[in-house]
Amino acid sequence: MANAPLFSVVIPTYNRVTKLQRAVGSVEAQSLGDYEIIIVDDGSSDGTSGFLDAIRSERKTALRNVKNSGVSAARNNGVAVAKGEYVVFLDDDDVLRPNALAALAALYRLEPTPDFMWGGRKVHQMDSGGLDVHTREDDWSSIAQPLKGTQFLPFVLRIATNSAFAIRRTLFLELGGFDEQLMVSEDRDLFVRLAEGGFTARVSSDTIIDVDEHFSDSLSRNRGFRIGPKLDLRVIEKHRDYLQRPEHRDFLTKYLLVVFSGFLNAGDRPSAARIFRELCKRHGLSLSIVKSYLRYAPEFRALKALLRHSVVRRLTGGAGPAQTKRERRL
Repeated sequence: MANAPLFSVVIPTYNRVTKLQRAVGSVEAQSLGDYEIIIVDDGSSDGTSGFLDAIRSERKTALRNVKNSGVSAARNNGVAVAKGEYVVFLDDDDVLRPNALAALAALYRLEPTPDFMWGGRKVHQMDSGGLDVHTREDDWSSIAQPLKGTQFLPFVLRIATNSAFAIRRTLFLELGGFDEQLMVSEDRDLFVRLAEGGFTARVSSDTIIDVDEHFSDSLSRNRGFRIGPKLDLRVIEKHRDYLQRPEHRDFLTKYLLVVFSGFLNAGDRPSAARIFRELCKRHGLSLSIVKSYLRYAPEFRALKALLRHSVVRRLTGGAGPAQTKRERRL
C-alpha cells in the first residue's frame, strides 16, 4: 500500500481455516477501506497455509510460526510488521460487522484523540455441537467519555477480551505488547497496564462484532478454565502495588471474585477456599458485589449458559425450533 493505513487488523489463527475465511471476509466487507490485514498462522497443520498463499496481496500479509507459540506471541508478531496507526485485534472465529472500522474511525476523529478504543459485541454462546444456546449484547450507551486511567479500570473485567479492541500501534509497542507468559488473561493484563498508565479510551455504542464463545460439556476439563484463575492471580501480583491502592479496592475485590469462581469451576477447592478467606477479610462478599459479579463474570455466564442448555435439552428431547422458543423463556 502506498500510504500507511489507519487500521491494521491482526488475526491470529490455528487450525481453523474455515472460520478464518469467514473472519477475513468480514474485514474485506468493511464500509471503510482504510485498513490492512495481517494473519498470523500459529503453526497450523490443516489447510490454512494453502488458503493464505492464495490470498496474499498488497493489503494482506501472512506470517507463519513454525511451531505453535500461543495467541499472545502470534498477536505480537503481527503487530511487529503492522503499518497502521491503530491495531485492531480480531480472533479467527469472530466476525466484524460492516460498520466496525467506520465506528472506530469516528472515535478516532474526536478530541482528545484516544489511545485505545473498543465497541459493542454480540456474544453467541455455543455448545460443543455448534448450537447457539444463548446470546447477549453489550450496551455502552450510558458511559461518560472519554475514560482515562482509574476511570477505565472498572471496565477491565467487562470487556476482558481482545475482540472489538483497537490500540495505537506505537503505544502497544511501547508497553511491550501482550505478556507471552500468559496463555489466558493476557488481555486483562494489558488493560490494567493501560489504566495504570493513565491512557485515554473511547467506546462506541454501536455493536461492531459478533463473537462466538465455545464451551466444552465439562467446564472443569476446559483448559482455559483450569489455568485461567492461576494466571489471573499472576496478573494481580504483577500489578499489586497499583491494585492495592484504596481507590481500587472494589475492582480488586471483583477480580478476586472472578478468580474464586474460576477455581470452583476448575474443581480446585483448596485454591477456591484460599481466595474465599481473602474475600472474607476484605468484606468482599456483600450482596451488591456478588450481584455485580453474577452479572458480568464470564465464568458465571459460561456456567449459566451450559446449565440452561442442559435443562432445555432434557425438557425438549433435543427438539430444534421448539427448543429455541422454550430457551428464550428460561
